Amino acid sequence: MTELLISVRSAQEAQTILNTVPDLAILDIKEPRLGALSATSPETWHNVATLDIGSTLLSVALGELSEYDLATSNLIPNSVRYAKIGLSGQAEKDWVNPWKCIASSLPHNTDLVGVIYADHQSAKSPTTNDIINVLLATGCRHFLIDTFDKSQGNLLHHLSCETLTNLNYHVEQQGGILVLAGSITSTLLADILQTGAKYIGIRGAVCDGDRKSQLSQTATTSFLSSLELLSSGI
Repeated sequence: MTELLISVRSAQEAQTILNTVPDLAILDIKEPRLGALSATSPETWHNVATLDIGSTLLSVALGELSEYDLATSNLIPNSVRYAKIGLSGQAEKDWVNPWKCIASSLPHNTDLVGVIYADHQSAKSPTTNDIINVLLATGCRHFLIDTFDKSQGNLLHHLSCETLTNLNYHVEQQGGILVLAGSITSTLLADILQTGAKYIGIRGAVCDGDRKSQLSQTATTSFLSSLELLSSGI
């Protein structure tokens, strides 16, 4: 079955998810009230890192490249497997060298994910193909497609299933992994699963209201049921 990345903003939310989805693939830490990839405090990172997460991998959002302070890398727990940083505002800039500099500043076991904004025009970020091709050449093998402006529609509003299928195939042919995210709900699952992506990232779908609301065990269980049902027919 397709694996999940679920984003939380506190140790309390993290524990709720771990209790509800004990075999979760990736537990992601970010502050959804402040932006697509806004970081929580380093204290929150460490509070989550102290939990018994079993085989679940940890991921942290670091915000946007234009605002990142390299000193922050020293505060990332060594147990964090992935870090994500957005490329908004970088369409006409030299973003590759700063990106590589951040990647090299992370803890030894932490890989920097190549983040692609499906709504790259709104984000003023490099295009999907530019990011994937450039970062594959640097050795990056982990990618996330997300939406920058949550008010402008979900992932499929910006990229078709056919485009996502082709992107996923291209990344996997290079030995990489592509995570699909961007206001993905249970109503979109059937189409998302057809892309062949092995990982789906969610936040709002497992909250009481929108992505800024409190995470809900009931909503999480409901989403899992939908995923299991649809996956059985793929």
